[in-house]
Amino acid sequence: MRCLSAKSFLTNPYRAGVEIGAALAVISPEVILLFASMSYDPDFSGFFEGLYSGLGSESVLLFGGTGDGVYETSGAENYGVSALGLSADGRVSWSVALERGVQADSFSAARSCACKAVASCPEGSVFRMVLADGIKADGNAIVNGIAAVISEPFFGGLTGDDRKFTSSRLFLNGVEYQDAVAILSGCGDIGFAMNAASGWTPIGNEGVVEESSGCDIRTISGQTAQDFMAGQLGKPLGESDLGVVPLAAYHAGSAEHFSLRTPSHIHADNGTVTTFGSVEQGALVRVCSASRNDVMRGVVDSMAGLTPAALGYTPSAAIIVSCAGRKWLLADRGDKELAAFFACLGYQVPLIGFPSFGEIAPFRREDGTYTSVCFHNVTFVVCLLR
Repeated sequence: MRCLSAKSFLTNPYRAGVEIGAALAVISPEVILLFASMSYDPDFSGFFEGLYSGLGSESVLLFGGTGDGVYETSGAENYGVSALGLSADGRVSWSVALERGVQADSFSAARSCACKAVASCPEGSVFRMVLADGIKADGNAIVNGIAAVISEPFFGGLTGDDRKFTSSRLFLNGVEYQDAVAILSGCGDIGFAMNAASGWTPIGNEGVVEESSGCDIRTISGQTAQDFMAGQLGKPLGESDLGVVPLAAYHAGSAEHFSLRTPSHIHADNGTVTTFGSVEQGALVRVCSASRNDVMRGVVDSMAGLTPAALGYTPSAAIIVSCAGRKWLLADRGDKELAAFFACLGYQVPLIGFPSFGEIAPFRREDGTYTSVCFHNVTFVVCLLR
């Protein structure tokens, strides 16, 4: 597969689009993965016009969304746009499915989207990337809805909006969408490997979620969610803990694998904690903590089994989805994570990514198989393309 990444932080949307399009035109891409900060809102249409002009063609599949900044091979930025062009010379059949209505029913919207994706790409080696509105979607329900239809591994994340928590976008073929979930599928001669890790460590006592509704956790082991978390942390929850102090929700029957849920809102009046993704009643949870060194260890852990020597081939491109909370805790643009990733890989490849409001991926086992796909917070997700 021929791959090429590009980045622009020109403030004029049209000019930024031209710069990206002209950079990628040399490989005549079949697909362009595209991530942008909200700095171009409300003129994303101008950006797309410039992109098509720079490419000299509109016969390309565009797929992407907004994040809390962008990642690209040359580094990370708090604003701007990054893109990855892919060309398989016809050996891969690409398609995108989209479904609206994730705010009303994330599970049903995701399941319907997955059915469309399967219908357009039913067999063979299948690559699937998922994006959903990070303000309106329940990430856990998104994953469960897709997994009800698709058994193969998939990955992706929830779009962001520069820490405003008000509005995010999905991009599909020059049109922006809200309140939606989308799945990019590639069928044919395409190889990939993925993994996820966080670096966060569970602390304190286990608790059982006794009362929850969607993303609202009300009580844990006889206490309000806030009181339980404060008791384990040794201090009350505050605004500075939003997005960075998670609960580990353990998978049924597993003491090893867990998914993280960070608070998005603290309800001081009733003790409820709203998280980026639902946690079912009866789930076993523990409060987690991490130092900045622990966060960086998560990048190294995510690369376990993904080096060229372990894979048996040299990856041609990388797609990174890392939680915006990791960026906030590290107090940088994401450059430290990218440097650690390339150090583990051993060389630079065309790379694209974004800081997300929730991550989607399975864990990769030592034998190369995968767990079920999970919804995560404060987690580093990597997918390498062959």
